[in-house]
Amino acid sequence: MQISDEGLRLIKSFEGYLDKQPDGSCLAYTCPAGVATIGWGCTEGVKLGMRWTAAEAEAGLRREIAKHEAHVTRLVTVDINQNEFDALVSFCYNVGPGGKDKSGKVIPGLSTSTILKKLNAGDRTGAAQAFRLWNKGGGKVLPGLVSRRSREAALFLKPAAAPDAPWMPQRVDASKEPLSRKAVATAAAAAGTGATYVSTAGIPPPPDLLKTTAVNVSAWKGLAVGADPLTLAGLAIVIGAVAWFAYDKWRAE
Repeated sequence: MQISDEGLRLIKSFEGYLDKQPDGSCLAYTCPAGVATIGWGCTEGVKLGMRWTAAEAEAGLRREIAKHEAHVTRLVTVDINQNEFDALVSFCYNVGPGGKDKSGKVIPGLSTSTILKKLNAGDRTGAAQAFRLWNKGGGKVLPGLVSRRSREAALFLKPAAAPDAPWMPQRVDASKEPLSRKAVATAAAAAGTGATYVSTAGIPPPPDLLKTTAVNVSAWKGLAVGADPLTLAGLAIVIGAVAWFAYDKWRAE
């Protein structure tokens, strides 16, 4: 996974392009934590007095981001979405991956953070809340870090956008409704002639038996008046049987 444009904009908005010169280049400077920095927050191998062109600053940013993308991919052991990934890359870009130096001393960073512990344990809410713990530079709470951690946590919790769905599916499930032989024949004939629609002319109207049944039902209403429950039940069974027989015969035609 790689950082999205939204994640890149987040990093740039906080790192800034400081000490910009009239020709678009930039000079190295000392950040609030006392670290030599240049371009979009790049620190590796940077010394005061260095100058980068705008293109070199952009290339340096991309190189640094690629390293932190790899750190996030290596350290996170659960599935994450694009927004979670972007927030973690921004965080790692700012504080570093962490770990241990050659002497075994622990170096604070993503790998030592409560953010990572909570996330890998499945506690995404706890991970988001832990961003705010990393708000100090040089032993002091810095407003810029408070704001950055808040933005990263908000992005971390932001639902990932669903992929765009096509306007129309190109495969449609076949209907399971039964068709009469005449309807199937009509559809086949239409397909054979290149017709773009299927006529309903081939579907026969309800048979006379069904029509007669409907008339008889109206007539039998008179018999139902004043009839006892047993008689009514018998009439209902007879009417249902006749109607079903008529429908089944019509469908088979």
